[in-house]
Amino acid sequence: MYSTTETIFFFWKNFVQIILIMILILSISNILLDKKYKVTHLRISTFGLIISFIQFIMSLIFGFLKINRNFDLLKNIMLSFLAVVFIFIGWSIHTRQNNSRKKHFRIFIFFFIGLLFIFFGD
Repeated sequence: MYSTTETIFFFWKNFVQIILIMILILSISNILLDKKYKVTHLRISTFGLIISFIQFIMSLIFGFLKINRNFDLLKNIMLSFLAVVFIFIGWSIHTRQNNSRKKHFRIFIFFFIGLLFIFFGD
């Protein structure tokens, strides 16, 4: 049971990291090429927000299954929470912008900070 849960958690964490890296590459290329913000970009960033929230829930579940390490539990949960908070802040700020370049820049900055928090988690 424990090894299956651990495998699923680490697979999902890697999946979230790959998706966030793809979102960062897309947003930086759109900044450099000065492309307009489209509905597909909104959908992709919303997908990144949703899967990062699911990763936070999974880290809560996996953290409580590992009972013997209390400090690691708190560290992983806080880093996952901060990642979701920064991704959500970036997503909500970018929806209020009118300039396409600013929208892509907000997505890049806040999703990058969220990705760093996910990388530093266990």
